[in-house]
Amino acid sequence: MKRVIIIFCLFLFPFAFVFPQTETDTACKQKIETVFKVRDFKEKYDIVKYIHNEKLLKSSYLFSGDGRHLDRFFILIKGFPYFEQQNDSISRVKSLTSVMSEEEVNRYIEQLNYTPQDAYKEYRDFIQNIKHEKEAYLKCIDAELAKGDTSEYKKEWMLFYIFRKPGGSIMAPDITKLDFLKVFKEFILNDDLEVLPDYSRVTAYLKCGCKI
Repeated sequence: MKRVIIIFCLFLFPFAFVFPQTETDTACKQKIETVFKVRDFKEKYDIVKYIHNEKLLKSSYLFSGDGRHLDRFFILIKGFPYFEQQNDSISRVKSLTSVMSEEEVNRYIEQLNYTPQDAYKEYRDFIQNIKHEKEAYLKCIDAELAKGDTSEYKKEWMLFYIFRKPGGSIMAPDITKLDFLKVFKEFILNDDLEVLPDYSRVTAYLKCGCKI
């Protein structure tokens, strides 16, 4: 009987290491995916800044034309389309086919009800919540970076690190998700920046490890 128990224990012994490792891998995967969400908060902040800057212009690309960009931004921020909320169909058609009047622009901003300050606070607070578990995130990021070329994120792209304005160049700079982890680790977790650095600092760091 004793021999049977010993054999049974020896059989279970390897699993004692497998299950904790699997649990650790899953937790790290979740943390890394959380880091990637920082880019979404950055994009939302950049979009809201752009909208509020454009409303001050006499001739704005954003507030003219077919309105698809306004609708896309509204959906991203509020979760539903803007123009479907308008009861005045004549006003809606006019907005979709010509330059919006000051009244229509103000109505859009009022319905958006979201300022650059609001967006920045959400962006900063999301990063701050990650910093509360700094050591755990560093451990997971370091483990992924150590994989180098074998990392699944080496060839996955983090689209549009810089916000691409409507009507601008379709060639927006991108970085890989693995590079995004490097940048996040260095500037957010090590240097304790509130938010992600601008693209010039990112490219300098990724090319030569330089800090500018």
